[in-house]
Amino acid sequence: MGRVLTTASTVTCPHATGPPPPPPTPVPGLVKVSSTEKLKVLGSPVLVKTSLTTVSTCPNAASGGAACTSVTGVLGGESAKLRTGGRPVLLDALVLATNVVPTSSVSPVPHQSKLSSV
Repeated sequence: MGRVLTTASTVTCPHATGPPPPPPTPVPGLVKVSSTEKLKVLGSPVLVKTSLTTVSTCPNAASGGAACTSVTGVLGGESAKLRTGGRPVLLDALVLATNVVPTSSVSPVPHQSKLSSV
């Protein structure tokens, strides 16, 4: 079972390694998330495929590589059972593609432990 991701979750691009720094430090490779879904966990709307948009401060640019700037697809980590508005919610087993990395498992931090799904 995986924990459901919400707008309170931290999702980073594949180039960000290790746990994100504590606020207010900018999180390297932070993926901007937004959601207006009715299903909420601890007051935060759950994430679906269309919730993931742009990437900011990709650490790959600092090492001279190409920077991730956008999420181009969700390739895994969608719930097989839990849906909102007919769309599967995203889980902490997220696999995504960016404009630089065609496929990569990421390690999002759900920031909630109340709702899990398969």
